[in-house]
Amino acid sequence: MTFCRKAGVMVQECKIIIRNRSDQACGFYLFQLQPSYVVQRGVPPVVQSCCVCSGNIAPYNASGPQLEFAFREHVLAGAVREKRPAAGGCLYVSTTGQDETDALEFVSQRMVGTQSSADRVSLNGTHLTTKPLGLSPSANEAGVTLRSFRITIPSVSDDDLLGVCCGNAIQHSDGRVVLSSFVLPVADTQIDCAPLFAFWLSTGFYDEGEVVPYNLAGSAPVLIEFAVDGPQIVVVDYNADGTFSPGE
Repeated sequence: MTFCRKAGVMVQECKIIIRNRSDQACGFYLFQLQPSYVVQRGVPPVVQSCCVCSGNIAPYNASGPQLEFAFREHVLAGAVREKRPAAGGCLYVSTTGQDETDALEFVSQRMVGTQSSADRVSLNGTHLTTKPLGLSPSANEAGVTLRSFRITIPSVSDDDLLGVCCGNAIQHSDGRVVLSSFVLPVADTQIDCAPLFAFWLSTGFYDEGEVVPYNLAGSAPVLIEFAVDGPQIVVVDYNADGTFSPGE
């Protein structure tokens, strides 16, 4: 099942409102539709996904609670370096998108995917640096895959890329940034990423920024798509039989 909303001006914020119409409390989480990743001069990458939003909610009929996931429709390139192993796995989330903690370095850069083969305007390219971890200001580059942005990986040693992940990130309405999908970069390659502003909503208990299985067959996940032409709100009801349906 797919939900889609459209409106008439550029998107500033998108919101998903979830109402739990079952008879018990439930956990819900959201993960982004996996982008297409193309590695120039490299082998096809293994793509991993992260939970971009999560929360628990009591039955709607009991007290009328709603769970809201709100985020901005910005295309972001993201890169992280896990500095030391974290118990239970690392959470790829930052309060600003440019943070460094004892466990993690996190950098992001706003991008505009290439719009056509003759595109000379879109800020579709950024270059990774490793010491310290960084992404250069976005600039136009020729030859970037259609509707993609490009992260250029420098010619460095394997040790310099140890613990580094690169990919697509998403920004919440309060400024938090989550690396929504990523690949492991290889030196002297270029990663083209074509994100779609579409998300899978499912039941379960994951932390924001936690790597999640990209499994679309579990508990009947629902695809929610946003078009880039207006502020949008999608209301979703979770029913007692374990299905999702559009809310009024």
